[in-house]
Amino acid sequence: MLLEVYGYVRSLADTRYGPALAHGRDVLSIEDRLGLDVELRVNRWLTRHHDLSEVAVWIYQHMHTGFTMGVLLLCYLAGPGVYRPARNSLVLMNLVGLVVFFLLPVMPPRLLPDDGFVDSVARAGFGTVHSPGGVKADQFAAMPSLHMGWAVWVTAVIMALLWRYRARWIAVLHPIVTAIVVVVTANHYVLDVVAGVVVAMGTLFATGLVWAGNGTVYAGGQLIRRKRPAPVPEAGAVVDESAAEPDGEAPARPEPVESPAKSSAAGSGTNGVNGTNGVNGVKGPNGVNGANGVNGAAATTTAAMAGLELPPGGITRADPDKAAG
Repeated sequence: MLLEVYGYVRSLADTRYGPALAHGRDVLSIEDRLGLDVELRVNRWLTRHHDLSEVAVWIYQHMHTGFTMGVLLLCYLAGPGVYRPARNSLVLMNLVGLVVFFLLPVMPPRLLPDDGFVDSVARAGFGTVHSPGGVKADQFAAMPSLHMGWAVWVTAVIMALLWRYRARWIAVLHPIVTAIVVVVTANHYVLDVVAGVVVAMGTLFATGLVWAGNGTVYAGGQLIRRKRPAPVPEAGAVVDESAAEPDGEAPARPEPVESPAKSSAAGSGTNGVNGTNGVNGVKGPNGVNGANGVNGAAATTTAAMAGLELPPGGITRADPDKAAG
């Protein structure tokens, strides 16, 4: 579908020649006022260095399509959670490019008549049509640079796939090299490169693919968080329990449950202070009461021992008759 639309826009080359030429000179004029018109100088420098020119042409012809499709395949096989937004971003980027190519055709520097630019790709034997991947290129599709847009896309996808590894930063070299190559070979203006970056970043955000160093990827509106192992607290470290609660409040601690013996002790102490018998009306032989100032715990012990009998063998046993009395 995209190739058919691209072919249709390319077929309008005859009617787009005049506007494309005018827009190309307008871009150079704007760059001249901004101090960015370096295309002619760097193109002439590259022409004087044959070996470097061959390398630049090879990168321009083969890295653009081959590397991008390879990364897309890798994303499909190794990163299914990233593949859908990555694919959508690439499609949307090309759609935006096609619309701009149709509405604002721009002639690349290499085709500007009598401006002194050398078509490095044609000089290397690839012809003037520049057909990477076997697809005839639109001659008036300089703005924005999809070479640059695809290079930024490749970097973003690699960052998302290899977020665990520091080696992922090597991918940043790809758009840098691409930007240099498309300018020195006279295929794009500096402003084309800037426009390509803007379009790429816009589509990456619009489709929900945002790379992050902490392993978080927003894919298609869904948060995909790759959790790293939680750190093991050191011995003796104080754990902040408030962090476990979503509202910042520490969980309520259960109140300690008193044993029946302690409860009896507390009740006996109260009765003892009031001057009544030691344990809830159970009167021991010593008449334990609160009048003598005996505390509740001692009263409980005395009252409890009142129902015990010590036999000659020294083994204490309960007397059921006394306990019942």
